[in-house]
Amino acid sequence: MKLLGFETTDSVASVALYCDGTVDEAHLTEDKRHAESVLPAAEQLLRKHGLTTADMDAFAVDIGPGSFTGVRIGVCLANALGMAHQKPVIAVNSLETLAEPHLDLHTPVCALIDARNGNGYGAVYQESACLVEPVACEIESFLKLLPKECAFTGTACKDGALPTAGSIVRLAVNRTGQKQVSPMYLKPSQAERLQKHD
Repeated sequence: MKLLGFETTDSVASVALYCDGTVDEAHLTEDKRHAESVLPAAEQLLRKHGLTTADMDAFAVDIGPGSFTGVRIGVCLANALGMAHQKPVIAVNSLETLAEPHLDLHTPVCALIDARNGNGYGAVYQESACLVEPVACEIESFLKLLPKECAFTGTACKDGALPTAGSIVRLAVNRTGQKQVSPMYLKPSQAERLQKHD
């Protein structure tokens, strides 16, 4: 199977190619210009392996939560490629993407994304199971609800980990895709919140 994945939900975007059991990944510079840089980076990664987007069996993308603009960029790109090549698009969320490198610990893994001012997005995974579904939360209150043996990862944790496209494709390879995927927004955007106060 050949699968191309996109991670655009945070400051450092990445792209990854899953090709018959191996993963090759490229991380972009931390400038947040994802709209201009992600597709060229993906094409460069594919050329390295003598492939094009037309050779892919599916496309995978992080649907959030994360930067509203970043999420839209990745979802729109994956959907456009899926439509152009009549291939499925596979959705993976940011929190399970963060947890993926730690799922072999056999203990619960709490993924936390910093949304500023004590707020965040959180979820808990253990091996292939989701123990706590992704939720927008007040971080301190959320932590009080968790099992004591949890491991922690993410931008709201000490490791400061960011989601990566490599984790996206490793998760996506065992999933069924759709014609189109939608962003996972767990709370309204700043523009929507401001509009409500007008």
